[in-house]
Amino acid sequence: MHNQASQHRSERRLIEQTRQRLRHQRWLRLHVLLIAACTLGCLWLGGALLRTAGVESLAWRFALVLPFTYLVYLGLLRVWATYLLSREEGSPDAAELAGELPLPRRGGSSGPEFSSGGGGDFGGDGASGDFAEGALKVGGEALGALDEGAVVVLPLVAVLAIAGLLAGLLGAGVFALFGVEVLMAVAVEVALAALAGGFAWRRQREGWLLRALGHTWRAALAMLVLGVALGAAIDHWLPEAQSLPHALSLWRQS
Repeated sequence: MHNQASQHRSERRLIEQTRQRLRHQRWLRLHVLLIAACTLGCLWLGGALLRTAGVESLAWRFALVLPFTYLVYLGLLRVWATYLLSREEGSPDAAELAGELPLPRRGGSSGPEFSSGGGGDFGGDGASGDFAEGALKVGGEALGALDEGAVVVLPLVAVLAIAGLLAGLLGAGVFALFGVEVLMAVAVEVALAALAGGFAWRRQREGWLLRALGHTWRAALAMLVLGVALGAAIDHWLPEAQSLPHALSLWRQS
């Protein structure tokens, strides 16, 4: 019991030290925005390749490219976490930190798991909410541009459905996927696994991938459902649209 309690205290201290160093020495929001830009670039490129390959339906394109983009996003989290940790200034020596972790007894029960994310709300520390506000602004401008004749072309129910799905899609991405705490949690797991004594207690932790999935899989699933629904709505009401930006352009010109 004493060994487990000592391990618990040491591990918690290492987690807090790593989190504080990352917050004080790194512009985490900037790095999250860069990850978001790379992810969106991958999403755009994948959609363009599918269109070139002959996939005209936006619903099918979203259904195919969003899962792939999510895998790319997870890989970016891992690469970025490694980069942030490798660039830390004044961090304690790994061997010194590892020496503070007591080794678990053979045959003994494993210690309790501790969440590196702290269970906090990670959405508010992520990318700026201006993205979602911009989506709502676009929807408002489009609604204002519709005159009585355009309502016949694009019914009010279509306007509301497309605007709602677009706002939900962007909201799920901005406030749930691209958050500082997601990157922080992955970085902490990578840091702990890299310690010299990590092999002695690594089995007691989830690992960076499970930690990242735990934070983001619900938002990724919501984005997939909303994206396919948005694509289907555009395919139905704006069949001439070749992409989401093209659909918004047609919407505003109608």
